[in-house]
Amino acid sequence: MNLTFTNLIELLLIAAIIIAIGIPLFGKMPNTRPFSEIDPVEEEFKHLLVRKEEILLSLKELEVDLQADKISIEDSDSLRSKLEGDAINILERIDELKKNKKKGVKSPSKNYLLA
Repeated sequence: MNLTFTNLIELLLIAAIIIAIGIPLFGKMPNTRPFSEIDPVEEEFKHLLVRKEEILLSLKELEVDLQADKISIEDSDSLRSKLEGDAINILERIDELKKNKKKGVKSPSKNYLLA
């Protein structure tokens, strides 16, 4: 086998590329945790805020449907009372979570979420 100078340069270049790509891929993993802790109370709070917005939008849509005569007054009243009851429950729970947050009550459970 006859190695010429250009073949040697090509071989060294290929080896350098493999090393340059391999070091980041197979090097040491950083000492950071791959998971970050999540607070179930904070997640519930976010969910309740989203749910509150959904209910407000539903109430607005219900009003528009009533004005456009797409729904009867009886159906509108029953749906409105159900949505308002849900909204009251959600607002009470949001207030409760805010009070607990101000008091500094922490959740004892440890849940993890990919960062």
